[in-house]
Amino acid sequence: MATIPPTDPSPAEGSEAELRQTLLEYEAILQNASVGIIFTRGRKVLHCNPRASEMFGWPHGELTGQLDSVFYPSPDIYRRVGETAIPILSSGNLFDTQFLARTKSGTAFLCRMRAKAINPNSTGVGTIWIAEDITEQKRSQDALLQLALEQKAILDNAVTGIAFLRNRTIVRCNRRLEELFGYDPGELNDAPIRTFYTSDEAYEIGGKPYSILAKGEANQREQIMVRKNGAKFWCRISGRAISPTEMEKGTVWLFEDISDRKIAEEKINRVLLEQKLILDHATVGIVFIKDRRIQRCNLRFEQMLGYGPGELDNKLTNTYYASQETWSEAGPRIRQGLLNGQIFKTELEVKRKDGTLFWCNLIGKAIDSHSDSEGHIWIYEDITERKRDQQALLKARDDLEQRVDERTAELARANAKLVAEVAERRLAEERIRHLAQHDVLTDLPNRTVMEDRLAQAVALAQRSGNGVIVMFIDLDRFKTINDSLGHAAGDDLLRCLATRIKSTVREGDTVSRWGGDEFVVILPETHSPRTAAVVATKLSQCFETPFLVEGRELYVTPSIGISVFPDDGDTPNILIRNADAAMYHAKEMGRNNYQFFTRQMNTTSAQRLQLENDLHRAIDRQEFILHFQPRVNIKTRAMCGYEALVRWQHPQKGLLSSSTFVPLAEETGLIVKIGEWVLRAACEQNRRWQAEGRAIHPIAVNLSARQFRQKNLVEMITRILVESGLDARLLELEITESVLMQHTEETIGALDALSAMGMRISVDDFGTGYSSLAYLKRFPVDYIKIDQSFVRDITTDPEDAAIVSAIVALAHNLRLRSVAEGVETEDQLGFLARCGCQEAQGYYFSEPLPANEFPRFFDQKSLTALGND
Repeated sequence: MATIPPTDPSPAEGSEAELRQTLLEYEAILQNASVGIIFTRGRKVLHCNPRASEMFGWPHGELTGQLDSVFYPSPDIYRRVGETAIPILSSGNLFDTQFLARTKSGTAFLCRMRAKAINPNSTGVGTIWIAEDITEQKRSQDALLQLALEQKAILDNAVTGIAFLRNRTIVRCNRRLEELFGYDPGELNDAPIRTFYTSDEAYEIGGKPYSILAKGEANQREQIMVRKNGAKFWCRISGRAISPTEMEKGTVWLFEDISDRKIAEEKINRVLLEQKLILDHATVGIVFIKDRRIQRCNLRFEQMLGYGPGELDNKLTNTYYASQETWSEAGPRIRQGLLNGQIFKTELEVKRKDGTLFWCNLIGKAIDSHSDSEGHIWIYEDITERKRDQQALLKARDDLEQRVDERTAELARANAKLVAEVAERRLAEERIRHLAQHDVLTDLPNRTVMEDRLAQAVALAQRSGNGVIVMFIDLDRFKTINDSLGHAAGDDLLRCLATRIKSTVREGDTVSRWGGDEFVVILPETHSPRTAAVVATKLSQCFETPFLVEGRELYVTPSIGISVFPDDGDTPNILIRNADAAMYHAKEMGRNNYQFFTRQMNTTSAQRLQLENDLHRAIDRQEFILHFQPRVNIKTRAMCGYEALVRWQHPQKGLLSSSTFVPLAEETGLIVKIGEWVLRAACEQNRRWQAEGRAIHPIAVNLSARQFRQKNLVEMITRILVESGLDARLLELEITESVLMQHTEETIGALDALSAMGMRISVDDFGTGYSSLAYLKRFPVDYIKIDQSFVRDITTDPEDAAIVSAIVALAHNLRLRSVAEGVETEDQLGFLARCGCQEAQGYYFSEPLPANEFPRFFDQKSLTALGND
């Protein structure tokens, strides 16, 4: 800080000349100082030097009289600096601060301002301020700090160990070096570099490169070094002098662990040695070819062609081709095959040095299938003897084929005669079988077939929870037609009636002639009174159009009685008897109408209507839940998958099984929404169990026939898989035979698309419907699920045992997996294992369980009775 002369010098303090000289000196200091000097009093500028005017961008002299706030960019900064400065200046101390100042034009710069009161005891004397522009100084400091931070970041994050040495002692190093040699942070500071060497001799050798470093050159070497724990490893060391002319400033070294590379090099050398041994001792010729020239070959190849060692080196490959034409033609074909990444194989006649030819089997492959630059490797095998044997075999084969052709023609003539006889007999047997099962007059199934189908429909309904509707139809006053027009006319009328009734019901329904003018219609898999009423109405309407018999229009009406399983009976005989009774009641009610067996049907109908309304609300209220049942590999007893089964948590009736509501959902179409919910919930639950770390198993979900009539079925399933994140290969779709028997283009296309995505298709309740086994060949089926009705009595009923064995054998021969349902005992499981069935599920292992109880199966290596280890 400049020294301020006294404001009121007295004669005692010096002569006037001395005072003038002093003032001149001070003025010279002010005018030429490299810092700004400003005198203020009462917050105004009294005087400043040129440097201050220049620094703050004011013409010299214009700052005089200005408020000292002109130096500050804002009143707030001015106030804060003042509040800090006043107590310091008042105490006579030096005030020193830095702030962002502004010039007259508003340009900001970093300013260091130091100040001292001229007389601390008198505020009116004023203050002297020293201003210094430290913008560049600050920038330089920041740059140095940034450089230091960058260097530290390099050291801290380098993948190689870095050490700074002085006199072969570690001055400092990065953390990577400490980790490389197994030391704790800071443990290597001031450590001698000898610590890293395996011996004193190695240490002495390590000191030799210092003469190279002194020349300004880098030194790099590979050496075995030792870690703190005594473990040795290969290390690549690179070093340079910090200042080659001043070696006392030290050196910097990089250390890199190259043990893996050394191991790899040893493996490569070992492979090369093994390859050389193979080449030298191979029993086939091995040749390396590039640009159609022999680069090198093994001894066996030279011996095969009759050349001496090295005599074939750099020779064109046409040297040993049988002709120039063969060589020219083969080149492009071989080259194209090799460049496509193929292994080229051929048989070729090869020419020896003496000109003789022999057959070789050639196998070639490009070293780089994308480029010819690396060449090819070829293996030559002398197959002369094999060729000779082949020719002999070919001649023997031709002789044998001639004799076989002659014998075959003779057998074909005999076989044609036999086939004709068998076909004729088969037609006769088919006719007999058809007559045994069909009514001769109407060609409808007869009573025997009808009773059998009704028994099967009842059995299926008992398992599935569906119903069966039986309609007994009797013609009103048919006897009058017979008596008046004759039996021939009556027979014609019955034939016309049979055709019309059959065309009115579904393809899967059964229409049978019971006898005389009575017909029975069976509607399987439904117990809806509404459906029964609709069908009965259609049947009545089909009688309204007159029948043309012997040139006459005849009008007849039906009386129809209806019974429903299980409400009106649980056996075929009872159902037919009750339907017959209802038919007579219809006649009593005036004929030409239909009647249900009892009034109880009206009550049941109301109950079903209420259930349908509840079912609508259940979808919106999300009252459905899933239970899961494990599927077990019979051989290992390990869980191999599980099936998702829907349950209804009814607010009044409690938990309902699927048999209670699914048939109604099928009839009303609600199964589409329910089925989509089940599929989504099952996929999401499978993914949740995967996320919890559970074992990955496929999940099976039932798809109804109604769902398969959706045009967007494949799109819907694909969307659910994408949204849930489930792999398509972990989803199994269970469908019934009725779906496959539809044989529509939509069904075929949907199943093919789902199978192509990786989903598994299984046929549920196999063998319980009426179908052709042809669909097993036509459709992409993966599993056959054997219905529990066949499994239940396999240990006591020979017929069930035979059926199950046949189904398992069928699945095996068609390369399908077989799954037995409803397994409840160890004896059943043992029988299934003996006949080759692969998977099983049922109450023997576990009943269907909710999601919170099922995960215990994931942790079990094998499942026995009731799901216990």
